Amino acid sequence: MSGKQNRKAIAPIISILLLIVIAIASAIVVYGFITGSLAEYTPSKPQGIYKKIVIEGYTRQGNLLTIYVRNVGSASVTVSSVYLDTPQKGQAIKLPFAVFQSSTEIWGGDIWQLNYNNFKIELKQPGKILYDTFTSEDPSTWDDEYINYNNEWNRVYYDPNGLKLLSESDDGWAVRGLITIDKIIDLREVPIVIEVDLQKTSYNVPNGDAAASPFAACLYLSSSKNQNPYYATPWFAVKLYPRSFPYRTEAQLVTRNSGGTIKTKILYTWSSARDTQPRGVFLLVFNESNKVYYYFWSDSRSGDPYTSGSWSSTGLEQVFNDGMHYIYLTIDNRVTVSSRKVHVRYLQIYRGTSISIVNLKKDWFVKVVEEDNPSEVIFEGAANSTALQVDLLNYIIDSGMPLRGSILVFTYDPQEVEKYGGIVVPPGEVKSISLSLSSDFHGVYVLTLVDVSGGEVSQSIEI
Repeated sequence: MSGKQNRKAIAPIISILLLIVIAIASAIVVYGFITGSLAEYTPSKPQGIYKKIVIEGYTRQGNLLTIYVRNVGSASVTVSSVYLDTPQKGQAIKLPFAVFQSSTEIWGGDIWQLNYNNFKIELKQPGKILYDTFTSEDPSTWDDEYINYNNEWNRVYYDPNGLKLLSESDDGWAVRGLITIDKIIDLREVPIVIEVDLQKTSYNVPNGDAAASPFAACLYLSSSKNQNPYYATPWFAVKLYPRSFPYRTEAQLVTRNSGGTIKTKILYTWSSARDTQPRGVFLLVFNESNKVYYYFWSDSRSGDPYTSGSWSSTGLEQVFNDGMHYIYLTIDNRVTVSSRKVHVRYLQIYRGTSISIVNLKKDWFVKVVEEDNPSEVIFEGAANSTALQVDLLNYIIDSGMPLRGSILVFTYDPQEVEKYGGIVVPPGEVKSISLSLSSDFHGVYVLTLVDVSGGEVSQSIEI
């Protein structure tokens, strides 16, 4: 009798203990569900390896939402998508990983800045100083009357192919051309890039032998203003210049210092021959004090440069130290029996061979691509700080400016997302995930991260 009574006394105790254990277990499950601070996924790896992440915090800058995710598990978690919903669980909206994009004309020296409100990369400071194809006159930039020295007859005109300068000498050297209204470049503020396309034409030339005819196509840089730029010392020039014995035309870099001493660097020579029209494209990079880096193409700007290198002289040093400069484009001519003609197809001046992108964040991924061929990547790489400089010199040599394309900034590694289906958070690490919001998102929302395997973690946020 006493044994049965003992068993009856023990049974209620066991029942109570079981109820307590069940209640505690239920409370743990409910707590985890309500807080959403931990995400635990079905193991996809051997037993003992599991996935678990926590949302440690978040920030909003304009319409850029950045969340910070820590992996506290022992296996990598790949966040494939992120959703935002109201606390009432209406209709969840998928937030894209943020991507920024620029407009489609890029010049060396540009400074581009990310806008966190509209996700555009906007031009903060243009690199282009001057770009003219001379299809029509531009009196705000050029004075085409002032440069007129010792001409019996002359003319300046513009057509769809560019600038034409004509001169018939009154006797000795005559000059006709253009000068900028203002001083427009300062070589003390390097880098500066100049590209010009010059040609001596066979117009009125016996046998079409412009290589032998005594006239020159020139671009001068000088801080002085003179109707004949030869006397505006010190100056730097590029010229297609005639030489005698034997008759020929040379593509030259030339300086004349304040004492009148001339120094010349010959880049190419056209020998006298029927139907010759010497044409040269000069790409000049001033990115180091008292020195010019040059790239030269003869007859057309295609393929690799015929020659390249660097050059300096005493006269160039004086030009560097002279401050702001005018640009001259001229025909220098000694022919008196009939007029001669020079053709200038274009002139470009811009602030260096690199572009800068600012307002970045570390590890954001930058691409520069061509507009007509987005798969043609000109540059790609991750930012190490809030600013990134991209050198475009090789592109400039190959294709010239401007670059018709776009700057793309990914707030993630696009190769990683393509390969794994999302942003990978390795064990023990914290990773930022940046998302695009629209401007009408304000208030309290439920943020949900989804793993590629379907696991989820949610948390309430106020934005």
